[in-house]
Amino acid sequence: MTKHHIAAAALAAGLMLAAATGAAAAGGKPASIDGVWKITHVEITGANPLKVDHPMESLYLFTKGHYAVVQVTGETPRTASPAFKDPAKPTDAEKLARYEEWTRFGAQAGTYEVKGAKLVRTPVVAKAVSAVTDGAFDTDLKLTGDTMVLTGHARAGQPARDTAITLTRVK
Repeated sequence: MTKHHIAAAALAAGLMLAAATGAAAAGGKPASIDGVWKITHVEITGANPLKVDHPMESLYLFTKGHYAVVQVTGETPRTASPAFKDPAKPTDAEKLARYEEWTRFGAQAGTYEVKGAKLVRTPVVAKAVSAVTDGAFDTDLKLTGDTMVLTGHARAGQPARDTAITLTRVK
């Protein structure tokens, strides 16, 4: 085969691959949430409504049925707590300062599954023990290009409240 034939074959293979990929997407294959995402907006409606237009840092990682989330909640940076003067015996004030530093930090990881328009996550490890002991939870999932909106609803017996978290894919 000549260089011309090899180049033509490579071009044809590339075009066929592109056509197959486009056909799969057009054929209704759902877009994947696999990748790295960050929170870009939060809106809570119902009890204690809130909008967060400039959220703090976060990372949501989804890959092969597993996920990990780390985030700082709110719109202002956390304040570092001072080191304990005596690490073996922190004072009540030092404990409170450490609590204030950590209260706005969240982390969890586990498995996930997309079921239609729902994202079902099952935490395996988390900062809050209750996230693991409460078991699987689902959120409404809306994926448009590089934007994903996850909407959670209040659990039974809780005041009506929806939390919509908008995430943008990190490239």
